[in-house]
Amino acid sequence: MKKILLVLTLILGNSLFLGACSSLEPDNPKGKTMYYTEITDTGKKDNDGRYEYKQNAYNEKGEEKKLEFSADKQLKKGAYIQLYYANFFGVRHWQEVTFKELPEAVQKSIQKNKSA
Repeated sequence: MKKILLVLTLILGNSLFLGACSSLEPDNPKGKTMYYTEITDTGKKDNDGRYEYKQNAYNEKGEEKKLEFSADKQLKKGAYIQLYYANFFGVRHWQEVTFKELPEAVQKSIQKNKSA
């Protein structure tokens, strides 16, 4: 009986883990909040050769949040980035977008922040 419970626990644990991993994929926005930011510095290169960024970012309502993420290359200053943020895991994916692709509230927040 203990062996059966152990096997069932392992199967259930694996299915939950694999389900959680698929929810981290960029094409699956379930459980993620989109944030947007404008790159304002050159980033800090870490020991693995990745660039670490700490940026103020805005959700679709224009609400601000300080986020940390990394990139395998140095991002250019002034680039607009869409961040896929999951509460437990943080930023899981990013991609560059144009200013016109930003939600209107984000555009206003970024412009307001620049003029301040």
